[in-house]
Amino acid sequence: MALPNVMQTGRSGMVAAKAQMATTSHNISNANTEGFSRQRVQQKADGVSPHGGKNLIGTGTLLARTERINDNYIEKQIRNAGRDLANLEEKDLALKQTEDIFNEMGGEGLNRIVSKFFNEFRKLANEPDNEAVRQSVRESSLAMANDFKRLRSSVEDVRSHLDARVEGFASEMNAVTEQVKDLNQKIKIQEISGAVANDLRDQRDLAMKNLSTYADVQVHLDKDGAYNIDMKGVGPLLSGPVAETLTVYRSPDDGEGKPENSFAIRSSGNASNDITHALKGGKIGALLEVRDQTLSGILNRLDDMATTITDSVNALHREGITRYGTSGVDFFKAQPNKERASQYMELSDAVANDANQIAAGALPDSPGDNRIAVAISQIQNMRVMDGGNASIDSYYNGIVSDVGVHAGRTRNALVQQKDIGMQLNKMREQISGVSIDEETANLLQFQRAFDASAKVISVADQCLETVLNLRRG
Repeated sequence: MALPNVMQTGRSGMVAAKAQMATTSHNISNANTEGFSRQRVQQKADGVSPHGGKNLIGTGTLLARTERINDNYIEKQIRNAGRDLANLEEKDLALKQTEDIFNEMGGEGLNRIVSKFFNEFRKLANEPDNEAVRQSVRESSLAMANDFKRLRSSVEDVRSHLDARVEGFASEMNAVTEQVKDLNQKIKIQEISGAVANDLRDQRDLAMKNLSTYADVQVHLDKDGAYNIDMKGVGPLLSGPVAETLTVYRSPDDGEGKPENSFAIRSSGNASNDITHALKGGKIGALLEVRDQTLSGILNRLDDMATTITDSVNALHREGITRYGTSGVDFFKAQPNKERASQYMELSDAVANDANQIAAGALPDSPGDNRIAVAISQIQNMRVMDGGNASIDSYYNGIVSDVGVHAGRTRNALVQQKDIGMQLNKMREQISGVSIDEETANLLQFQRAFDASAKVISVADQCLETVLNLRRG
């Protein structure tokens, strides 16, 4: 091999060592960068010299590519774990807010107030002709109706809060989807030009990890290596250059305090494509589940309670005789249907305006008759709820218990999911993470390689100078 070729071989070693040191420095600089995958320069021998004669002599090294150390399977598992963790965190928060509603502070919750209502009828049964007791019956009835309204309003406040969070998360999800779309384009442009897009790919994977926390999304590579994204049970979220937009439509109050809400995906301006019940997983899926299942279930059961109490008390009270000797008087205002009965529960005008309209007995001209008051007081412990399977007390306790059980299971699952996420992140760190000690050792190794290659050039230069001097002599 001619001396100039030896110098070229040394130069290739210097170039390779310089690239290795630059990549190592890049790794060290990003040791604490979220989502960064360490990189490694791949080298290959540059083949043999065509002038080596019988002895084939290598001509140095070439830079093959800068490799991104990354495991797609682990990345997918981390995305899935992040989705489930975000789902449980949002669910835990929403259920905690729901539990707080039923926190019977000082024993003044709905269950106690309902019990007090029936206890006042027991007192009336003992003293059916007592004016003060009648007033107490009326006051306890008003308190019960107001507490039904308070409880329903509190549940609806939580639901409205969840609606607002869904709207915010939908907006954030749109932004992250656009980010993935932009990164797809940047990666394509950069790699077409021959540059390495490892850092952009890390950013795209981090964006996908973030996107997965909002809903159950799945990523697919197209022929150019771009990410296409589907929402499970819904359809494409990102397909090539087209990114769908999630839009929450929140109708104004219906005039009676009933908020109407829909959650729809806008596709080419189509606002009627409602995907509320198709969205699962992640933060949005958690909020929709609590809103549409837990909270709606609570509201329905409160309406059942209010309807049953109203209808049962009215049925008996209409058979009774007021102090004016009249019958057929409703105690509560009759509700045409049970929908929102807990909101509209209130005393009939007759009873609200005059406690003497309260019927304690069933016989006219019998001040001591108490059979209606006794019958109404007994409703509390009768199996009048859930198709005859539960009393009013047990039915309400079931509502509170179900919320508590659901919240407890969610908290336990959350603890387990955090452990799963930590284990997966440790696995990723072992594969893709940057070890400062290892990179420092590599840096010294590549520095020595650079110095050695420079020494090759220096020696070849000295030899060449010697040869030239011999020829001059």
